Amino acid sequence: MSWQAYVDDNLIASGMVTAAGIYDLDGNPWAYSSGFAAQVAEVALVSRCMAGEASGAANDASGRPANLAGLAAWRPVVAGISYTYIQGDPGEVYSKTGQTGVVFCRCSTCIIVGFHDDKVQPGQCRTTVGKLADFLKDAGL
Repeated sequence: MSWQAYVDDNLIASGMVTAAGIYDLDGNPWAYSSGFAAQVAEVALVSRCMAGEASGAANDASGRPANLAGLAAWRPVVAGISYTYIQGDPGEVYSKTGQTGVVFCRCSTCIIVGFHDDKVQPGQCRTTVGKLADFLKDAGL
């Protein structure tokens, strides 16, 4: 199955994810839904925070977060929109603004980013993205 098929068939077709993308751990896109505008630097920053790649410091030299605690204070940004950090761990981060939200699920080789609008319940989006992440993790990806 192609990366685009994972996005289209497993995420968007579910009706529980409004827009989505799959990226490598540096934020480079492998596949994404039409019009989804998450930027490389935005995805890479969340990926690094989830991995805790900065020795536990709250912020890196640029003032951006270097771990999940820093991410909570800084607020994740996707497609130029700032989201409030709700909760996270090294495998999943959930953020929202108003009635929309973004879930990030980190696998061994990639990070899945799923967006939901106000017509989708946050838990439904999180479950759908999480199931794909679990499948990819089980496949060693």
